[in-house]
Amino acid sequence: MTLKILLLQQYYFPEMAGGARRAMELSEQFVKNKHTVTVLTSFPREFRSMPGFGAKEYEILNKVTVIRKNTIFNVGRNVIFRMLSYFMYVVNSFIYIVQNKKKYDILISMAPLPSAIAPALANKIYKIPHHFDVPDILPDLGISAGMISNRWMIYWLYKLEKWVYNNSDTISTITQGQFDNINNKGISKKKLICISGWIDDQYFSHNLKLFKDEISKLINYPNKKIISFIGNIGALQNPEIFLDIMSLFYSEGNNEVVFLFIGDGIMLPYLKKITLSKKLDNVKFIGRLHKKYIPAVMERSDILVANYVTDEHLELYIPLKLIEYANSDTPIIIGARGDSKNFIEKYQLGIATSPSDIIGFKESIIKVLGDEYNHEPKTSRFREDYSIDNVIKNYNLIFKKNLKK
Repeated sequence: MTLKILLLQQYYFPEMAGGARRAMELSEQFVKNKHTVTVLTSFPREFRSMPGFGAKEYEILNKVTVIRKNTIFNVGRNVIFRMLSYFMYVVNSFIYIVQNKKKYDILISMAPLPSAIAPALANKIYKIPHHFDVPDILPDLGISAGMISNRWMIYWLYKLEKWVYNNSDTISTITQGQFDNINNKGISKKKLICISGWIDDQYFSHNLKLFKDEISKLINYPNKKIISFIGNIGALQNPEIFLDIMSLFYSEGNNEVVFLFIGDGIMLPYLKKITLSKKLDNVKFIGRLHKKYIPAVMERSDILVANYVTDEHLELYIPLKLIEYANSDTPIIIGARGDSKNFIEKYQLGIATSPSDIIGFKESIIKVLGDEYNHEPKTSRFREDYSIDNVIKNYNLIFKKNLKK
């Protein structure tokens, strides 16, 4: 069975954030499985994009047709501009679907929620099959991030969320916790399926070998243990705690470790300002790197770190960066509970401490760098469980289920 797929995600390559990469890798995998894929997206945000790539309104990338719509408004911490950007994307997407409704066998939308509004409306009016992929649950996540606090807005966003679910033939989540969250909102389990994140082990091993020497020259801190935070530097990660941790090491005269921020995000200017004011010379900002370098960066690091703010909803998530970290064999320390903590423990990947726990992180770092720490990750089992082949098998079930209707 070969299908003509329209995938809707507001962010796509050259953006490097989790949703954009998920959309790209899934689209390219569909193409490898003989499907025809068109992605309807927006123009990339510069601060989250791969450096040196000029995005076009229409282009073909790795046999995926990419169509970009201008949303006019920049997406940042300003909630009003963010909403206006989402609204413009919804309008443009629905116009495109109406004009091309006979061209596609199925519509696949990927969170955030606005990406699913136009295909849900098309599903309701034109009965076009619609699958909604939900790596992030909105408005819950926006409330957890502190970006949505108005009670009236929250009420109507929950109404919109339920409407989108009701006008999706199938819905996928990335963790069992998210599955249960949506089911508890009154959505039948018959619609739901759990499809985890995935790894591309061949890509990882190829680029590790190719760029290992180059990265060793770029990240060159003799006689230092390297702790790295890689990816989007956003508010939900509460990255300031890592400056507090490095301040403790600095005040104690511990010159053994250096902390690297690799990536970009809305919190980066603030972190640079604090680092300068505290004169922390054990914190370095490497900036954005092409994704081909990331395997070598992870291998070069002695510890990889991640964190979430303390919030019950965030216990339902396994961040994409954690899955990417896991493929490196480098010890991981994460501040998280719930599904992320269970993930770390299941595959013996490192240490899960309490979210944003400065002392817990510091003690975990000392433990991992100590001689007695025994790190034997279950990497083979992890790679088997998170194979892209498993993802495609689940999507084939989704296609069959949708196209029978």
